[in-house]
Amino acid sequence: MKKFIIFGVVLALLVPSLAMAATEFSLGGFIKMDMMWDSDSGVGKNMNQLPSRNNDPNNKHGKLKFTAQGSRFNFTIKGPDLWGAKTSGFIEMDFDAAENGVAAIALNGASKSYTPRLRHAMFRFNWPTSELLFGQYFSMFSEWYAESAEDGPLQMTGTPTARLAQVRFTQTFLSDWTVAGLIGDPNSNSLNGTFYNVNSNNGQSAEVPQLQGKIKYAHDFWGKAAYYGKPIPFTVSLVGGWQRNVMRNNFPAGFVASGFGEQAAVTGAIVNRNQYVNPWLAMGSLFIPVIPTHSANLAGTASILTQWWIGQGVESFGFTGTSGAKYRFDGFFPNVLLYDAELLNKFGGFVEAQYYFNNQWFVNALYGVSKAFNVSRAQWLNVANIAGREMGFNTANEPQTIQQMSATLWYRPIQAIKFGLQYSYLAAHYFQMNTLPLNSANTSRYGDNHRVEFVGFFYF
Repeated sequence: MKKFIIFGVVLALLVPSLAMAATEFSLGGFIKMDMMWDSDSGVGKNMNQLPSRNNDPNNKHGKLKFTAQGSRFNFTIKGPDLWGAKTSGFIEMDFDAAENGVAAIALNGASKSYTPRLRHAMFRFNWPTSELLFGQYFSMFSEWYAESAEDGPLQMTGTPTARLAQVRFTQTFLSDWTVAGLIGDPNSNSLNGTFYNVNSNNGQSAEVPQLQGKIKYAHDFWGKAAYYGKPIPFTVSLVGGWQRNVMRNNFPAGFVASGFGEQAAVTGAIVNRNQYVNPWLAMGSLFIPVIPTHSANLAGTASILTQWWIGQGVESFGFTGTSGAKYRFDGFFPNVLLYDAELLNKFGGFVEAQYYFNNQWFVNALYGVSKAFNVSRAQWLNVANIAGREMGFNTANEPQTIQQMSATLWYRPIQAIKFGLQYSYLAAHYFQMNTLPLNSANTSRYGDNHRVEFVGFFYF
């Protein structure tokens, strides 16, 4: 009996070893120490929350935060060849899940309990000029990042940080051109505080995947410049995306249905009518080596990176920081209780200029902006409180314009160590003066935040 037990244990250990014999693993990532002071205590670590209005006393005081939760680690897995392709996998995690989640209760203690979060989990097949990818990975809209000190820079104004489960195919041709397409998991849009049923994923419920396509051209015309410390040539990229969302109306609180083609019901009953909306986003990115290099030496080089976008319902593609009001509602009450939602139109982007004094010291300046359009202040009314309006938005806390500016001095003495000192300014211009008209102490339409941030990285 003992022999059978020993044999079973050896076999259980041996079989996984044999299965992994043709696989190589490598560990990567970085440890990040982040120290920041904000003049507005509500903006959050990643600067992806809106600043409070300037005369709101609740958050208009300084906040000092030290954290290492931006640290990441990943595994790269090199697999065996299959179908003439190189196979590989990638898994990455960080510790951002507890920032605003349930586990945030533990964050005030002496020992911070940051929860691990799955960022990427994908595998791919690579042929000489093509790639097939399966798993959770960056959106095509998230491939160009400004080199800022905060995690996930410009989530409100320039670069979404969307990662989605997807199947993607990429093809390179004529050496300089790349085209790609993906089908992926559709995102739900926040319906909090609206006239819609919020109890289901309204992206997945539309039963249509999120679709994205990309075309990129990269060519070394006159040399290269640094992008995150790696020399790359002139590059232009165009990306487009679309998905469908479905919603079912609720009766607004305080009113009772009275016919007009809908079932009579009491307040809060669900109207049996689905409505579809179509979020879409188009984005263009351009990287220009201004003072180029023809080698790995980055001293004296300079570059400009700019990225601009336009779309509707852009939160479906990873933009954050704009509360839950993504819809405009058409209707007339208290009689007609049919509210058709329209997605909010926005455009924005960023420009980053970067200069390397030498291979250790470099500096960059950055400006980003996001703006809603095709809506006036008069239309931005709280339709739950103001009767008789034919058009309106669900909250007055939606910003018309968000702007972010920063300047960062970087020092990288060796490849494994990097330090940065950054000043940032974040400003929001709201459609309405406030959400509480009776609160005369809070009547500003503007909110801003000043930040000084120091970061240290150890790469491995």
